[in-house]
Amino acid sequence: MKKKKTVSKKEKKVVRHKKEKEDILIKKVKIKVIGVGGGGGNIVSELSKKLKDFSSQKVDFVAANTDNQALGALSRSIKTFPFGQKLTRGLGAGRDVSVGDKAAREDVEKIKNLFSDNKDLYIIVSSLGGGTGTGAAPIFLKTASQMNLMTLGIFTLPFSFEGRKKMDMALNAIEEMRDNLNAYMVLPNEKIFGLTKEEVSFTDSLNLLNNHLANSLEGLLRTIYSPGVINIDWADIRTILEGRKNRAYLNVVKGRGSQNLEELLKKLIKNPILDYNFENADNIMFNIEGSKDMSLQSLSLISEKISETSPNARIIFGLTSNPKLKNEIKVTILSTGSSEKKQLKKKEKKVKIKKEPKKEEKKEEIVEEKVRRTAIEVKEAEKKEMEKEEEDEKIFEIPAFLRKGKKKIK
Repeated sequence: MKKKKTVSKKEKKVVRHKKEKEDILIKKVKIKVIGVGGGGGNIVSELSKKLKDFSSQKVDFVAANTDNQALGALSRSIKTFPFGQKLTRGLGAGRDVSVGDKAAREDVEKIKNLFSDNKDLYIIVSSLGGGTGTGAAPIFLKTASQMNLMTLGIFTLPFSFEGRKKMDMALNAIEEMRDNLNAYMVLPNEKIFGLTKEEVSFTDSLNLLNNHLANSLEGLLRTIYSPGVINIDWADIRTILEGRKNRAYLNVVKGRGSQNLEELLKKLIKNPILDYNFENADNIMFNIEGSKDMSLQSLSLISEKISETSPNARIIFGLTSNPKLKNEIKVTILSTGSSEKKQLKKKEKKVKIKKEPKKEEKKEEIVEEKVRRTAIEVKEAEKKEMEKEEEDEKIFEIPAFLRKGKKKIK
């Protein structure tokens, strides 16, 4: 029999110290989620309840608003940040975007203090189309950008029945914020109709949206904070989010073993609450979570499908063992890419069309130009000849005794 290798106390201490060091590095990643305006505050308040496993030591949840009454009605698990009190006297912006803007500008120094705690990531959430969030969120993000902070924006768009004016205000706000964001997600409220076929109340419909968003964020947070067999660390997440004005995609799906793997993959790249084109993806991070008996074939199929969807993207892959997931697979995906790629491609095509002709082409163009000019000259000559003939005919129509005088006149 082989003698068991004994591990010395010193070796055990080194292993334990290494594990503790890794845990400390994971715990050091700090995130702050800030809801700006009434809608944004409500969303973040709901997220704080659904993500209560992540303590304030890891994730802070904050609601920022001019309306003190709205702040007072939120969950106690969330911190509140009143601003613009001198301007609004603790009331809302009355759906006036300019009031939201002025309220935030009034308290820029206070907003700087909100961002001064040196978190690794600031997630700004706002329901656009109203007054406070639409007007103030751009000022919050401009302040964060000036402080060189990493930001992820999550914005909802109004329902179509709320009118074109609200939608235009929302889209204008996104356009204003894009330059000051590393990445952003757009959640059209209209997508809620695709989440259920049953009739639901307005409040319940918004909860459906919040639940999907909470599940997606939970998947991302667990990927960050849970050590894996193939680990995705904060440096990887930073790589995905680096840059400016990138469109982001986040989704989490769960499936049973390899039987429904195709269905899982379809759901993975088609989040029902997000619009996203994977052809524009520059960076993709995905983490597969499952039990120890998860098959290599399943991992390979998921990886291949994602690679096929975005062949030009840089892909970061993670694997986490979770004994609770018996015969189940859970996949979290985060992707970023430029929403301007298509526009650039169109411009490139136009440039190609307008490129300088080759020498042979230039010669042909010169010959064609000469032929064209010659033809014009011929037509002009013919026109003059016809006019002359017509004039001569008119002369001969004049009585003989007047012809000489007419010629003299000419």
